[in-house]
Amino acid sequence: ILFLGHVIKAGTIKPDPNNIRGLTDTREPTSAEEAFRFVKAAEYYRKFIPKFSTIAAPLHKYSPATLQQQKYNKKSTFELTDEARTAFHHLKKILTTDLILDLPDDTLPF
Repeated sequence: ILFLGHVIKAGTIKPDPNNIRGLTDTREPTSAEEAFRFVKAAEYYRKFIPKFSTIAAPLHKYSPATLQQQKYNKKSTFELTDEARTAFHHLKKILTTDLILDLPDDTLPF
């Protein structure tokens, strides 16, 4: 069953490979907006990625918090830090692995 970007099958849930392909085919960001878009798209699958917040933190630094920051970021020059570059490639690598979660067994206590 394909449901909201996930494949549900035989008691497991995993990301739809077509959606993941869009993320793994993404080129390295050349602007703060591209870095922000990538991390927000990857965030949809955060439940499949252990320590997602820690890994993605360097990319979250490019996310504008206010309209004023958004306007400033469009005018400023962009340089992807080594830490952010590593995070970007690490997330892409993780997304290419077999990401699977087991559905809960409702016969067992939670």
